[in-house]
Amino acid sequence: MKADLPTFQTLLQKYFLQRLIQQRKVSGQTVNSYRDTFRIYITFLFDKYRINAVSVNLEHFDLEYIQEFCKYLEVKRGNKSATINNRLAAIRSFMEYVAEIEPEYSGIVKRSLMIPMQKHEIPIMEFISKDEFQAMVDTCDTSTSLGSRDKLMLLILYNSGTRVSEMLSLKCSDIKDADLPGRTCIKIYGKGRKERIIPLWKNTAEYLAKYISANDIKKNDAIFNNKNGDNFTRSGVRFRINKIVKEASETAPALREKNITPHSFRHSVAMNLLRSGVDISTIAIWLGHTSIETTHKYMVADIELKRKAMEQAGTAGDSSFRYKPSNDILAFLNTL
Repeated sequence: MKADLPTFQTLLQKYFLQRLIQQRKVSGQTVNSYRDTFRIYITFLFDKYRINAVSVNLEHFDLEYIQEFCKYLEVKRGNKSATINNRLAAIRSFMEYVAEIEPEYSGIVKRSLMIPMQKHEIPIMEFISKDEFQAMVDTCDTSTSLGSRDKLMLLILYNSGTRVSEMLSLKCSDIKDADLPGRTCIKIYGKGRKERIIPLWKNTAEYLAKYISANDIKKNDAIFNNKNGDNFTRSGVRFRINKIVKEASETAPALREKNITPHSFRHSVAMNLLRSGVDISTIAIWLGHTSIETTHKYMVADIELKRKAMEQAGTAGDSSFRYKPSNDILAFLNTL
């Protein structure tokens, strides 16, 4: 390799700041996931080969290193195939970027891309029925601020199908009046900061207005906060939903057999729309999918559910970019 080629540290920082954040405008969740991948990879290189962060270079992303990294994820960290594939996807994306801007590295890149994604069983999508959803809502004690917030959280998720990160970023200024009288919509900023407008049910809109008034939420304030008044987090949402599902399972026992996560609400909205006769392209726009193939999985899931029901029934670059990279790559990753 030529001595004047950019270092791994330089390339990785440009990849995050220029490619992911500046050009592709990926979500904070994607940045965090990719950041964690490289943190773990650097830790792996030190644990197995005693290569510290300053000494890491592109040769350490050759085929044999990545193969060992996959074993490390499975054996040392106990990761499943889906998680390993996510880590591989992050590394692949970076290496493809490297090949694009520095063709001299194409040999290493080509070998690194030879590692196939691991086969894994796709988990069954969990859907929340209307009765199960109502049982969850009924557990919320709306005489308390926490219970009121939890009820609004459930209504927004089950009505809109937003990603949790999108819901948490909602501000009072994102509440919009639709063209039709008496209809309220919310403006969502999805992946790549793409905007979409989602209509709310009448009862959701009424409860939202009541909640905003009762909590004196101003125009630029976040709708959702924790009990201390700070930003509500993804882990906080997951914790509250787990608690709600546990309580609701007393009156809706079927919930005990389901692995309900915040994303299950998004699946449920998609299935409700599909079963109501909404075409798949409209559902894709509603959910903010950039590819129709992402939405197609709901059609497949619906067919599979019907099949199982029949069986049970007995029938069958920007050139102006100027950035001076840091030599401390771990410190850089910690800033993301």
